Amino acid sequence: MKNKISPKLKNIRSSILTPIAFLLMAIFAILFFYTPYMADKNIIDIAKEGSIIVLALVTYTSYTLVKREKRLLKTNDKLEKKLKNILLDFDKNVIASTTDMDGKITYASELFCKLSGYKKEELIGRNHNLIKHGDMPKAMYEEMLKTLQAGKTWRGEIKNSTKDGGFYWVDAIVSPVLDGSGKVIEYNSIRQDITSKKELENLNESLKARISKAIAEAQEKEQHMLKQSKMAQMGEMLSMIAHQWRQPLAAISSTASSLEVKMILKDIDIATLKSGIKDIQAYSQHLSSTINDFRNFFIDSKVLTKTSFESILNKTIQIVKTSLDKRDIIISFQNHFEDEFCIYENEFEQVVLNLIKNAEDAIVENSIKNGIIEIKTYKLNGKAVFEVFDNARGIDNALMEKIFDPYFSTKSKKNGTGLGLYMSKIIIENHCFGTLEAFNTFEGAMFRITLNPNEFSLPPDATQ
Repeated sequence: MKNKISPKLKNIRSSILTPIAFLLMAIFAILFFYTPYMADKNIIDIAKEGSIIVLALVTYTSYTLVKREKRLLKTNDKLEKKLKNILLDFDKNVIASTTDMDGKITYASELFCKLSGYKKEELIGRNHNLIKHGDMPKAMYEEMLKTLQAGKTWRGEIKNSTKDGGFYWVDAIVSPVLDGSGKVIEYNSIRQDITSKKELENLNESLKARISKAIAEAQEKEQHMLKQSKMAQMGEMLSMIAHQWRQPLAAISSTASSLEVKMILKDIDIATLKSGIKDIQAYSQHLSSTINDFRNFFIDSKVLTKTSFESILNKTIQIVKTSLDKRDIIISFQNHFEDEFCIYENEFEQVVLNLIKNAEDAIVENSIKNGIIEIKTYKLNGKAVFEVFDNARGIDNALMEKIFDPYFSTKSKKNGTGLGLYMSKIIIENHCFGTLEAFNTFEGAMFRITLNPNEFSLPPDATQ
């Protein structure tokens, strides 16, 4: 405001000095030009004529001065009114205060009083510690005082107390006021109410904590369900192992009995003995290989490996082949995606096994003769697609939306846990960042897995 008012005051001062200067110049001119004329006049005539001229000049000058004084008073009134309005607006709309060197409040704006809950007379003369909140650290106030005493401005967020025991937050700018010698004589503070902002920040922090807790609980629940699902699959695996071991064990027993009979009858030669032992070793090796297949399947390992659909399916079929053969179910594989890609192979194998077992169970429960499970892989729009078909008449449309829900099962005998498809979807979508969908076809159900083959990559120093 100072820069706007000063030019006006200078103009008014100039307008006052101008007529005075004019009067002096007029008198000087009269004396200069009228002197020769005065020689022919007597002193009385000269005095009369001079008095008339001077009176006229004085009258004109007085009139001009009065007129311009009125203008000055009018302008001054306008400036005072404008300044008063500015100060009133400042008092109502700005949280401001002034304190002396002892910290006592010497000025408090109306908005400051309204926000703190104190009347102006309750604040003036009181120490600013009156509104200090216990949550604010002592070190912050020490830093503020140190900054101000050095003649610098301090800025920061402060939590203040209200008269009724509440609180409010402000973004404060505190500046020292210096006298002519540069000595600090008082402190001015201008603040902005940021209570809503701080409440929003606290709400966000609370939400973050709650979300983090919910995520942790969901992950814990997911791990629990995954273990439940694995335990259920393990029961099925034990049944498969029994089927897979039955034939080799019978063959070992038969071979050993045959050798024993030949030895009793002394009708055995070295070649026959070696051949029998070799057969027994082969059957034993098959049993060992079966155990390894099942053990590897249940390893709780989430390690990225580079593999292919063909490799994954060959391992899985090796596990279910005996069960499928026993039930006369044909499984076929059309592989049109031969590229290798990185994935959590062990988890993906669990999903494939679950889809094949579900197809097998559906075929058996619906008494389908000539059961068929068909697996296709192909590339579509840069994505790797893995599909499992069966001819078990499909899934009831009313149940289709629920099949991926936890603890939901379509099996009429309720032998399943209802976790297989749920965990398969979790693995594919949350771990492998793909999609798992279910559809009905003309003959049965189809499950489609879609993956981005470039989603994962092995570190440069990774070994297979």
